[in-house]
Formats: sequence, structure tokens, C-alpha cells
Amino acid sequence: MKPVLNIGCGGPTSKRAFYGDIRVDIREFPNVTAVMDAHKLAFRDNSFRKIVAYEVLEHLESPIEALREMKRVLSDGGILEITIPNVWYWRLLLACWLGTLRPKNLDTDHKQIWDIYTFQLLAKQVGLDCYEIKWLDWYGFPKSRKYGRIEPIVRMFLPRHLRHTHVLFRLKKL
Repeated sequence: MKPVLNIGCGGPTSKRAFYGDIRVDIREFPNVTAVMDAHKLAFRDNSFRKIVAYEVLEHLESPIEALREMKRVLSDGGILEITIPNVWYWRLLLACWLGTLRPKNLDTDHKQIWDIYTFQLLAKQVGLDCYEIKWLDWYGFPKSRKYGRIEPIVRMFLPRHLRHTHVLFRLKKL
């Protein structure tokens, strides 16, 4: 059986960081088994039955190039799982509406941002088909003095695309 590749798994260690037979990142970390750039994966074509990139693409200089590389090393019939932050998350929209979201408050390590539609278009450009979208609370409920108490109540009335902090895409080759 072909192995599982975890791209961008370095940084804080969690169960997700140790998932996969081969775990790559741009820098050395305790859980990383190979140091390499996601834009130039040093593997043969069709090497992996599954590739995961959790919270990675938004940090890359060229996500389209990284997606091309992931597609290249993904075996036919293989699964590619990618998560990205949800730009429609209610707290982000509220901060924009109130004018309190400022560049100095943003995570400057995020170089790109997509909603679910533009991400699917990006994937399609490299020959990947999104067959499943799942809304996630990747880090649980964010703690906030402002909204901590009303968070559960607000979430009851919002559509799911506004309730969740992250989005998971399951993709396959076209």
C-alpha cells in the first residue's frame, strides 16, 4: 500500500502533526521526517495514496505551484485533504463590518486567502476536483472577552458557513 504524505506538519506538535508515513516541512521539527519545499516535492509521480496539507496553502508563496506538485505525487484514485481558514467566519465578518480588523491585527504569515468558491476554482486550474467540503472548528471556540459568552447563542442562529473557523476540502485528480 502506498504511503501517506503530510505537508507542512512542523510547528506546534499535535496529533495532526504526527499523522502520515512521511511528514515534510520547510524547516526541521521533531515530527518532520524530511525537510523540503512544498513547491518542489522530491518524490516520484504517483507516490502517495493520500496527501494532507492542514493549514498550509495560505502560508505559501505560490499555492498553485504547490497544488501542482501535490497532484503530481498523488496516485490515481488518491485523496488530497486540505484545510484553510474560513474567511466567512462570523467574527471576521463582524470585525470587518465594525472596522476593527486592521492589518496590524492580521496574521502576516498568511499570504493568500480564499472562500470556498475561489479555492475550488484554484484546485480546478491544476486538475483537481473537490468532491467534499466540511466545515470545522479546527481550534475549538476562540476565547474572547468580547464574545465568549454569546458565542454559543450566536452560533445557534447562524448558517454553518458563518459558524466555523476552518474549511476542509477533499480532492481527487480530474
